[in-house]
Amino acid sequence: MLAIGATGSPREAVSPPRRPRHRAISFPLQAVMLLLTTTTFGAAASTWEVGPEDDWCGIIRALPAGGQVLLRPGDYSGPCTIRNGGTADAPIVLRAKDLRQLPRIIFQAETQNVFEVRADHVTIRGLQFGPTLPGVDAIRIYAVSGITIEDCYFSSLGGIAIVANHKHARNIAVRRNQIIGTKATGMYFGCHDGLHCALSDLLIEQNYINGVDSPKGSIGYGVQVKLNSTATIRDNVVVNTKGPGIMVYGARDLLQVSVVERNYIAASKDSAIVLGGGPAIVKNNIAVLSAEAGIALEDYGKRGLLRKIVLAHNTLYGNTTGGIVVPKQGLIDVRIVNNAAHALPGTPAFPIGQPGVMSVGNVDCRMRPCFQAPELGNYSPLSLGLAFFDAYPVMPTEDYFGQRRAMPPIPGAVEAPARAIPLGIKIVDP
Repeated sequence: MLAIGATGSPREAVSPPRRPRHRAISFPLQAVMLLLTTTTFGAAASTWEVGPEDDWCGIIRALPAGGQVLLRPGDYSGPCTIRNGGTADAPIVLRAKDLRQLPRIIFQAETQNVFEVRADHVTIRGLQFGPTLPGVDAIRIYAVSGITIEDCYFSSLGGIAIVANHKHARNIAVRRNQIIGTKATGMYFGCHDGLHCALSDLLIEQNYINGVDSPKGSIGYGVQVKLNSTATIRDNVVVNTKGPGIMVYGARDLLQVSVVERNYIAASKDSAIVLGGGPAIVKNNIAVLSAEAGIALEDYGKRGLLRKIVLAHNTLYGNTTGGIVVPKQGLIDVRIVNNAAHALPGTPAFPIGQPGVMSVGNVDCRMRPCFQAPELGNYSPLSLGLAFFDAYPVMPTEDYFGQRRAMPPIPGAVEAPARAIPLGIKIVDP
């Protein structure tokens, strides 16, 4: 499988942040704590600026609700465990002073993870992690509410970049992070059995994942949301993963719906998107050049959870075993509407005539060219015709790029002529 980013393919649009060394003035922790507990600026709590030579982790642990620590550029010695948090209105914030020069947290031991977040209402913004040794995660979340991780850069990790699989938790947001060249799953949320922990109100958006490998016997997902955890996964770019780019396992509660929308997934050595169960809405995604299916439904563990699934307006191209693939047996309840799929010879574009599958308005692109320049990452519609008008409430009113859809709309993820898809953080137009 040719990796995305090779000659003739879309080029990576980002480069690793610079890591300059910066000498900072060091202060006694006692003085820092005194300042943090006595100094405010108007209605805001204290903000403290630190450098690599300061006791930066001790300062974080001394912050009051609403307090901030700004890290100057440089290399900081880890690990750090965050045990005090803020409130919903006043979280603790740990962030880079300058998002153009991300401070890097260095940790080359196996005793614990780089960051362990054991308090609620904590925001981590603009830090760099890696390399780490095998099995050492960058950020492991033990909290139950109000965690935000954004604008961070993870590279050469031996463990997971971001993981929360200890407690029932809600309101976790993971956005605009980059995970490059790691040896384990990029993001892992929830517990495998769906009993010991489940996450809700989980938001995963505008992240860029390129290059996930794993040791023999391990899968290596881009994003994995386990049984009974629910998420909105949108506007991410996920390429070159050993396992599925995105996998959602579903929920036993029919009111717990995951949404997978406007993602670009390419060159997975597995299927691009895998659903182990529903309820789920999968719309406006572009899934291409994967070693198995573009979108695969799998009755994981024979749980019988492949119900209340909608696959709408997805673009599928060049995936080795087919466009949308559904099990031949078992309980299935899936609505497949207005997708556009180019499947390789001898493989199905869509499931045909299967019980439990409602399929309408889809376009098999083997019959005619559907996309302007797919070899260059441009999936603008070409001679697709009009899609089936479906008043089903979850049908998208916009396309992958946020363009307003016509009525009736165009099949596939892209409604009108648009640019090729660059690799990197997806820019979402306001």
